[in-house]
Amino acid sequence: MKTILISLALLSSLYSYDTAHLKKFLDTKDCQQCDLTGADLSKRDLSGANLSGSDLTGVNFENSSLVKTNLWGVNLKDANMNNTNARAANFTGAELISIKCNNTTFKGANFSNASFGDVSCKDLSIWSANFLETTFENVDFTNAGAAYAVFNDVDMTDLNLTGAILWNAKVTNSTLKKQDCEHLKSEEAITQNNECK
Repeated sequence: MKTILISLALLSSLYSYDTAHLKKFLDTKDCQQCDLTGADLSKRDLSGANLSGSDLTGVNFENSSLVKTNLWGVNLKDANMNNTNARAANFTGAELISIKCNNTTFKGANFSNASFGDVSCKDLSIWSANFLETTFENVDFTNAGAAYAVFNDVDMTDLNLTGAILWNAKVTNSTLKKQDCEHLKSEEAITQNNECK
């Protein structure tokens, strides 16, 4: 029994946010390098907020608006972003590991130098999103809307784009599976200097 209680205490501490940081963020929408781990920020208008450098592990953003939010360098491991509108948000250098992202809008978002890992999204919109030197490991964007998206200097071999809409997407200096190269061609994407494996 004692072991169980200690385990529960350790688990809760892993996802316990700093209450002062949360209050500051809710009052001002500006909380850089804050600890908001496990906070419930669902069903909120967080448009234009600044959370750069913050720990957002396990945060619940479901049904929230993150339009034009600054998420530079944040840790979003295990975050719930289902039904979130993150249009034109800045995810430069962010870690998006094991996030939930069904029916999420990342239209026009910037994912330069960001890392995706163990992510599977349904009904995802990444139209006009920017992926520069982005890392993908075990990522599934099947049937995503990705028209006008830009992929530059990206290893896409561990990114599943089966059925994705890639019309007018721009893919350059990247590495892809052969079937994805064919898919890009059929979608009339703009491609240059890519390696097809």
